[in-house]
Amino acid sequence: MPSLAERLARRTARFAERRADWSVFGFETAKDPRFARIQRRYLGASGSTDHGDLRGSIPATAFTMSIQTVPVGNMIPKHCHETEEVFFILEGECLVRCFDGGEVAEFPLGKWDLVQLPIGMQHELVNTGAVDCQVQTLLSTPQPRRPHYEDPELLALQAQQG
Repeated sequence: MPSLAERLARRTARFAERRADWSVFGFETAKDPRFARIQRRYLGASGSTDHGDLRGSIPATAFTMSIQTVPVGNMIPKHCHETEEVFFILEGECLVRCFDGGEVAEFPLGKWDLVQLPIGMQHELVNTGAVDCQVQTLLSTPQPRRPHYEDPELLALQAQQG
């Protein structure tokens, strides 16, 4: 049997080994360059068409976790999930805008602030600060379905990916 250190080494993800992946949301960027951002996967394949495509992350057993770098002025487009989503701001500032029917709520977030979004809540995130916004993103299932966009063009582009 492997030692404790060997077992835990397989469950350790180091920043230096994370891939700064601009391609995960490439179809969004094709629609609008302001949607460009980096994802670094730590747990699971959040947002992927292929949950086996871990891109170096640790397989998820309870939830997914990644770090997204949202450049100044860029944003995550309006979408929702079949699971809870949590944004924890590691660095920078952003505005999380949530939609429920005709109601809109805005939450300015800064370093070490968090918002937990309920299942099915339409939302978007905009970097409103002067530096890249580093957003820790968690989804409350190990293999979440892909985001559901309100924008029909983004849905079509996502479907073309497979």
